[in-house]
Amino acid sequence: MRVLCATDLLPKSEAAIERAGLLADQLGADLTLLHVVVPGESERALEQTLRNAIAQMRSRAQPPLWRGRRTPNVIVRAGNPARIIRETVAQSKPRLLVLGPHRKRPVRDVFEGTIAEKVLASRACPLLVVQGESLAPYRRVLLALDLSDASAGAIRAAETLVITPDVEAKIVHAHEPPYQGMLHYADVGMDAAARYASGWKREAGRAVRDLLKYESEDFARYDIRIEQQPAAVGILREMGQFEPDLLVMGTSGGGPVRRALVGSVANRVLHEIACDALIVPDGSVGMPHSKTVLGRRVQSDAARIAKS
Repeated sequence: MRVLCATDLLPKSEAAIERAGLLADQLGADLTLLHVVVPGESERALEQTLRNAIAQMRSRAQPPLWRGRRTPNVIVRAGNPARIIRETVAQSKPRLLVLGPHRKRPVRDVFEGTIAEKVLASRACPLLVVQGESLAPYRRVLLALDLSDASAGAIRAAETLVITPDVEAKIVHAHEPPYQGMLHYADVGMDAAARYASGWKREAGRAVRDLLKYESEDFARYDIRIEQQPAAVGILREMGQFEPDLLVMGTSGGGPVRRALVGSVANRVLHEIACDALIVPDGSVGMPHSKTVLGRRVQSDAARIAKS
């Protein structure tokens, strides 16, 4: 197994390097630290910057600065950071890419996207964005599932990479009941509307459990929470109550125009949380084991409940 950690060598990225080392030890994985130097105004300046970066990276990968048991490989390259990271991922095929927090540039991000978003678009591997201290393994992990193929992959990635027997793991499925907004116009009474909401919640919980039975190695370990709210709102509410040190989400991706005009659940949530996040692109950990699209089944079950 391989883990790749891309760093800009700024203080904000130190926690990502530490976490990558911790995970490499935990997983018995080969770790590579990658730093990309952006070319300057002259070749001479670039050569000097490259020499300084190589020296700094080698020092960082050796004791006393390096505290992991497994000594990492070091790569320093020049070029566009997003392109170089994507190329390195394609060549080395890591099981996980680790990045530090992004320095926000709102206007530019709308048109170009962040490095993390560009890497996720390739759907090559899961991405761990590290924001908090990395002194110990994760202890509280929240999986936000929407019953899609991407969520199936998120379960498998979480159990392969970060969930150990000591981890307290919880699942939140947040979604507004289908057709609920139409009940008012259909002149449905309060009791019937309440029965509909209760029935939808029951069916959604069953669908989550079925997804876990297909995709999880230990589905009984999870505490499941169903939030009858818009996805981002429900996830953030559950995060405030559970206070995880890691959030796990699957994503189907989307281009910059879609992000700018509509936005995605993952994009909104990631901009509002302070804990680490493991983002699993659809298809990055293989095909789902389930034979049916469980999210569609929930929709059909909801329609049946509405008619009853």
